[in-house]
Amino acid sequence: MADPQISTTLIPQTQNLAPTNGSSLFGTPPEVFDGNRAKAKEYMHSFKCWWALNKKKTVFDIPYKWVALCLSYMKGPKVEDWAEVQQELMNNRKSTGRLATFKSHWRDFKKAFKDAFMDIAKSVKVENDLKSLKMTSGDINSYITTFMKLLKMAGYTETEHGSLELFKKGLSTGLNIRIINNSVAPPSTLRGWIEAARTEQLKYLQTLEFSNKKKPSLQALALAKCLRVRSHQNNCDPNAMDIDLGNFNRGGFTPLSNEEKQKLRDTGGCFRCQKRGHISKYCPT
Repeated sequence: MADPQISTTLIPQTQNLAPTNGSSLFGTPPEVFDGNRAKAKEYMHSFKCWWALNKKKTVFDIPYKWVALCLSYMKGPKVEDWAEVQQELMNNRKSTGRLATFKSHWRDFKKAFKDAFMDIAKSVKVENDLKSLKMTSGDINSYITTFMKLLKMAGYTETEHGSLELFKKGLSTGLNIRIINNSVAPPSTLRGWIEAARTEQLKYLQTLEFSNKKKPSLQALALAKCLRVRSHQNNCDPNAMDIDLGNFNRGGFTPLSNEEKQKLRDTGGCFRCQKRGHISKYCPT
């Protein structure tokens, strides 16, 4: 049975069927949902009952508004990040052609809510996956991406102290020690520790490659690119990334001379492979 046709007989007899608090909507809106999984089913039931009473009202006339209104009653650190992500996902779908009138907005949201807060088995699995997640093969970027995905799926926020501790737990002991030893004051936030982990892992890979006189690995190049994009966001030089990445491929990390740089600019040469027709950002090598 589609949600808009929920029978009003499901509504408790004690519920006030007249508009309350001067509102044009009938009945009592659902209590704020704070992310407590034990109350997830009750919250969704209350919202649907309230919806059934007011399905002819303007705020309930299109599926996009159903989701937005349901999200507006989600408050608190355990659910706000999740709700924000759902609103962004819905807006992205709308911007790529999904009309606000499409009922798939509500179907997608309802499934996401069930997976996150009502499917106990799945939520437990997500938490277990998060707690057991480890960085493998020195691939810090993959670890960060997976960690942040699981963190949101589990309903945790980035600012919770437990989130930072979980992130540290998944890193190698050596990497955590390097972050502590090479910081004036160890980062106190998850974002700060993430950036420090990227920086220290890049140093480690560069040291390893230089001592073995090997070309930089794809991991090192990816980390360098990630970190330099953050540090040069306001750099107007389109070849700023070319200069940085070009250094990695020159054996011993020798920087290009000013004359070399200018010659490559004049001839349209790549700072990485020295060939014409592209810059290092799009270098096929």
